[in-house]
Amino acid sequence: MPIATLLESYDFSGKTIMPFCSHGGGRFGQSITAISKLAPNAKLTEGLSIHYSGGSTLSKDVEKWLKKTGVKK
Repeated sequence: MPIATLLESYDFSGKTIMPFCSHGGGRFGQSITAISKLAPNAKLTEGLSIHYSGGSTLSKDVEKWLKKTGVKK
């Protein structure tokens, strides 16, 4: 609920939200849908979902996501 409270309390119009999570198998669940409803005027990028074990490709996965979303060139 802390994230929901944050999204309800501030105006995210014109802002970009880049969701990411670590998980044990549940991925984002309904989180992306909830974020888009709570911050309807924000731009929502593709999310990054990483299994909590990370694996040997974790750094490359994060870098690829940052490039794909335009944060890193």
